[in-house]
Amino acid sequence: MKFIVFIFLVFSFLYADTSVLTQKEKEWIKNNTVKVGITDLYPLSYLNKEYQKDGFANDILELIIKKYQIKTRTVDVNQGNIEFAFENGEIDLIPLVNNSNAKSKFGSYSSEILQVNRILFVKQDNNSIETFDDIKNKKVAIINQPGSIENIRKKHPDITILETNDMRESVEKLLEGSVSGIIASPIIIQRFLEENLTIGLKAMPLISFEPSNLYLFTNKKKPELYSIIEKGLNSITIKEEKEIFDKWFLKDLAKLPLKLTKEELAYLEKKKSINMCVDPDWMPFEKIQNHKHVGIAADYMKDFQKKLGIPFDLIESQNWTQSLDYVKKRNCDILALVMDTEKRREYMNFTKPYITAPLVLVTKRTVTFISDLKTLKDKKIGIQKDFAYNEIIRKNYPNIEIINQEHLRNGLEKVERGELFGQVTTHLNVAYAFQEEFYGSLQISGKFDDEWKLSVGVRNDDLILLNIFNKLVSSISEQTTQKIMNDWVSVKYEKVFDYELFWKVTAFFVFILLVILYTYMLQRRYIKKLTRVKDEIEMLNSTLEKKVQIRTQELELSNKELKFKTQELENLNDTLDSRIKEEINNRKRQEQLLIQQSKLAEMGEMISMIAHQWRQPLSALSTIIQNIHLRYSLGKLDKDYIENQRVLSNALTEKMSTTIEDFRNFFKPNKEKHLFSINDTINQTIFLIDDSFKSHSIKIDKQLSKDITIYGFESELSQVLLNIIKNSKDAFLDNQVENPLIRILTKQVETHIKILISDNAGGINESLLDKIFEPYFTTKDSFNGTGLGLYMSKIIIEQNMRGELKVKNIKDGVQFTIYIPISKLKKR
Repeated sequence: MKFIVFIFLVFSFLYADTSVLTQKEKEWIKNNTVKVGITDLYPLSYLNKEYQKDGFANDILELIIKKYQIKTRTVDVNQGNIEFAFENGEIDLIPLVNNSNAKSKFGSYSSEILQVNRILFVKQDNNSIETFDDIKNKKVAIINQPGSIENIRKKHPDITILETNDMRESVEKLLEGSVSGIIASPIIIQRFLEENLTIGLKAMPLISFEPSNLYLFTNKKKPELYSIIEKGLNSITIKEEKEIFDKWFLKDLAKLPLKLTKEELAYLEKKKSINMCVDPDWMPFEKIQNHKHVGIAADYMKDFQKKLGIPFDLIESQNWTQSLDYVKKRNCDILALVMDTEKRREYMNFTKPYITAPLVLVTKRTVTFISDLKTLKDKKIGIQKDFAYNEIIRKNYPNIEIINQEHLRNGLEKVERGELFGQVTTHLNVAYAFQEEFYGSLQISGKFDDEWKLSVGVRNDDLILLNIFNKLVSSISEQTTQKIMNDWVSVKYEKVFDYELFWKVTAFFVFILLVILYTYMLQRRYIKKLTRVKDEIEMLNSTLEKKVQIRTQELELSNKELKFKTQELENLNDTLDSRIKEEINNRKRQEQLLIQQSKLAEMGEMISMIAHQWRQPLSALSTIIQNIHLRYSLGKLDKDYIENQRVLSNALTEKMSTTIEDFRNFFKPNKEKHLFSINDTINQTIFLIDDSFKSHSIKIDKQLSKDITIYGFESELSQVLLNIIKNSKDAFLDNQVENPLIRILTKQVETHIKILISDNAGGINESLLDKIFEPYFTTKDSFNGTGLGLYMSKIIIEQNMRGELKVKNIKDGVQFTIYIPISKLKKR
């Protein structure tokens, strides 16, 4: 009775719904808001344009949030500050990429939710790095995250790793030559290259590293949150996870981890190892060499072992027949590579096929191609004993005389000697055999309609093991298959050098060369004659030109004297009033010209801003072209993808056009006064410089009051704002200020609108404060400043706008105050 109760409790534990929350966990959700940290790891986790969390990991997390009705708040976190954010309680949870589930004093890793391939990226013009050997003793960059670097250092001790804080730093180090490459995932680096319009990088898919794993990392001080997240992950169905996976990834860039049931995990924990039988001599598919399993099937089995985490113990056999016998007697749990037949189902179950190989007929090279194999009446054809297609071909081709062979090599040798007309095998076996010894004497002369569909054979009394291996077979990626096939099968072709053709081609080119030399010599003679005649003509022309020039100068001098006297008479006839008016107009024009010159003094900075904003869409367009080429080479180019890339390209070119229009309007001189918004002018000015300031981590904080409309010259006020803000930027860079901040405040004070612009750049020397509005006075180097910016700002505000511009030092910086009379303003 006790035994029955014990069995009941065990099964209750194994099959209990692990997604149901305890009362304590429900109370925790009710009383807490989870602060979710988001770093820029597109498409795994990032903030979208609406400043909402987005990406694969956040879609997974959203399923858990909706299921348990968890309250959350999004927190933007820098890659290098993750541990600091946990330590200070700024975040409770963050999607994190890592090499392994490493221990951390700050938090706990959830179950693995994704594997992301990582490869090497190098500069576009670097042709010296092709393999792992080429990066030995070289320096590569990788973003520093908890547990992300240790395994690479262990596996590749001869590579020097430079830890960086983010992708921007890694790319900068590569482009400046500080490192030879970057280790990164293509799906993470792609968005950075597009948004920052970075070109000049190329991927090296053959230099791949251990995949990164994606986890949900929770604060160690909140164990209830960890438990809730784990239960949520266990509740997500394979269908839900697959839909999110297909939404975000190409299958060759990332892969879902093997998802086993509690029953399957308990089975593997108890089993410890799996006994495996193989064909001991069937290359390139597999064989036993020095007591080890090698070949195509062996590479798949190694991948399966890694995913399951338990060893496959090889049970050695002398031949294929003995391997089949071992499975019948249950000495083996699985047969690595076998074809499904009705007879074998008596003692084996079969997974879905994971290798498909066409059947071909190999004959001597003298045999012409055979289009219909049924015409081979009474021909002796060899096929290996106990192979599945032995009985199938006997049944489908009764007119062919089938001769059993112990081994493929035996059959091919008999075909060479003429003892057999042909040997039946797969195209992979032929490729390997030709590569080893038979190329030149034999050929493929025909192809069967049938294919060899090879699966994993599992003993038919173990259905749980069959389910596990079906999941393993389904997890095989196209990239894995391609790599394994490339490693084992490559037919080598050798051609005899045709010396007769070589000498014919050489003689032809010698003849052409002689004709060219003869033609060249004739041309040289004619050129010398023409040069002599040309020199004589030029001498005559120069003499004539000098005479004409002297006469022309005499006439010009006479004309100038006449014009001068005429001008004097006209000037004397002008009245005093007209001269005064002209002088006033000249002064106005000079003042407008000085304003424009002040703008032009900032032209270098503005052109830099234009270049900064154009560099992104140009690089994105380059990346789109590279991605289309990559998709095409991978065979993944379809109509939807082309349409998406076309839409993205149009958006980028429209962005470039808008940028040019914005800057063109800024430099257009004002002809007439017009109504304009103070707030719009401030926002537009900041928009022009925003990207440039962000690249230097300069933050601009706006606190704008109720909007006011003013009648005047909008671009002149914009120029004043730009002069003041740019001076702050220069001060930040000169003084190397940490956390640089510019604050812009507007408010209405009785009869004026007041604009306050302050910074934390250290302020201005008190002895210089009274001089900064003087013309041509500057504290910058001669090549960095003209001394006109603040002088013209003063003229614009106080003369053109009848306002006032002041400056004073404040704590840690300086503050400019602009007063504009409200008598000329209208509320919007």
